[in-house]
Amino acid sequence: MRRRDFVTGGAAVATQAAFARRAAAQKAPRIDRIIDAHCHLFNADDLPIEGFVKKIILPRAAESDQLVARFAEYPGALQALVHAIAKQVKSTAPGRKAEADKIDEFERDPRRKPTRAWREQEDLKNLESTFRLIWSDSALFEGLSLRERTALKVALEHLQVFLYQQQYSQFGKPYLTDDEREELRNARLDFLAAELYPRDDLVGRYIRWSLLFTRFRFELAEELHQLHGQSAQKPRIVLMTPATVDFSKWLEDEKHSSIEDQAEVMGRIARRKDGPRVHGFVGYDPLRQALYDRGRHRPDEKDPMAVLRGAIEVSAAGAAPRTTGGSLGVKLYPPMGFRAMGNAELADERFGDPGYLASPDRGLGPRVGQKLDAALSRLYGWCSDNNVPVMAHTNDSYGPTRDYELRAHPRFWAAVLKAPAHSRLRINMAHFGHFNGAVGKENPGRHIAECWEWVVGEIITASPDGHAYADISSLSELLKFGPSRQVLACMKAFREKFPASAERLMYGTDWSMIGKDEGFPKLLSPKSYPDFVALFLQAAGYRDSEIENIMFRNATRFLGLSRSELDRHGDNSSRGRLEKFYAANRVDTAWMKAFD
Repeated sequence: MRRRDFVTGGAAVATQAAFARRAAAQKAPRIDRIIDAHCHLFNADDLPIEGFVKKIILPRAAESDQLVARFAEYPGALQALVHAIAKQVKSTAPGRKAEADKIDEFERDPRRKPTRAWREQEDLKNLESTFRLIWSDSALFEGLSLRERTALKVALEHLQVFLYQQQYSQFGKPYLTDDEREELRNARLDFLAAELYPRDDLVGRYIRWSLLFTRFRFELAEELHQLHGQSAQKPRIVLMTPATVDFSKWLEDEKHSSIEDQAEVMGRIARRKDGPRVHGFVGYDPLRQALYDRGRHRPDEKDPMAVLRGAIEVSAAGAAPRTTGGSLGVKLYPPMGFRAMGNAELADERFGDPGYLASPDRGLGPRVGQKLDAALSRLYGWCSDNNVPVMAHTNDSYGPTRDYELRAHPRFWAAVLKAPAHSRLRINMAHFGHFNGAVGKENPGRHIAECWEWVVGEIITASPDGHAYADISSLSELLKFGPSRQVLACMKAFREKFPASAERLMYGTDWSMIGKDEGFPKLLSPKSYPDFVALFLQAAGYRDSEIENIMFRNATRFLGLSRSELDRHGDNSSRGRLEKFYAANRVDTAWMKAFD
């Protein structure tokens, strides 16, 4: 059973409410310092929303959702709706310049900083605008055939009725009358938005989560900071390391801000005089690099390696108008279609989706896998030589095809780490802890060695130098009912088999992606998300000192932030680069003493 199938399908059956009751009463280990080693602060301006929804989300939703299935009967109508809503959401999301201008504005005058009340009013405006789009014919019908318009009109009416029923449960039952259809046509959409926005049910939760993607990124950072709570009147989260993603070439959707612009935004947030400390990971796509190397790129597009180096390396103060530095590492997303290494073993026809990959006129031509491996080797060599950490999605989920998803398997990282040229490469195999290969099966103990997590444990054990890590992020199984008996049993077995994991696992949230899940703690909740994770680790057999390592110290080593890293590698370490970055921008570095 795959991760998403477990979470969306059988979670309620498999999980144990007893854990949730026990967690509420049990005392969590004391957690004073936290590094969120896997999170996201992107908004809609940063993402290829249309391509991701069309090529990954909708094909699966059409199998289980009747409304989506009805749209899917008429592809033109479905694409029109996705395009229009994606355009609407993107139009309200701040870009690079708007974000930088807003930070400059409230740093000059703190009274200009957005308040929570202002944000709620903006959310309601954006929600009402989206509802008006759904209730509008002309905005959606452009370019559609008569048959597609008819299909879209029917499907939109279903969607309108569904939303209206959230306020009036018996509306349109058992069928929609003419009077109700007239009422629906004249609905007060401002009232509907105000009604649905604060609700704590599935619809309300997804609405508020979707609106996160219309916010300033610094707002998202501050909310994540607050969600972790305080210890001894001090914020518990010392550092968050958000990752940007670059997979739009695989989706053939370039309608988003460039990776360079995204890195510049995160650099501006990183050099704020106050607020939470944010130093993230820059998205890198070997397909983009291989296409660039072959000359298949826009005239204004820069070498991807040069972009990520500019985001991580630090120039002297005042050396360039676009301040460089501030990022810590590189983010890879293999389930889009590539292995960590060994792509050359795959025939060109295995890269058939999207079809342009092997195209001689606009793609990579022959030997696609070999060219992807070359782009990856170039990245790994530079990261190894410069002590730059790499985070990679290592979960069989969210790829365009099942074959592509399996290319995220951690076994491909074993070969990468064995190569002499990558002897110092630090890798975080992200999204550990779901045990998809065992959970949901009869006698899961018999299948546990088939889990990707087991391979991660073997890689960690075979890497005594401490360069292989994994993060426990997006563990939504902890939230509503607590982890299933099977998940907890698997984690206990893993702890016993791989005791070195106490030195290599890292805490992460996967926020804001996990923010849509039922049970995710709200602001000011008595028990925050890291407390749930700590209790889970405690139940799995990890000692309090080991849990402290997982929540803070292991990430300090992975990221290269300790004083010993500075002493050993100087400016060629993450700590050295950050100290140089702060000096160039005249920002106090006292907060980094937490790593010493």
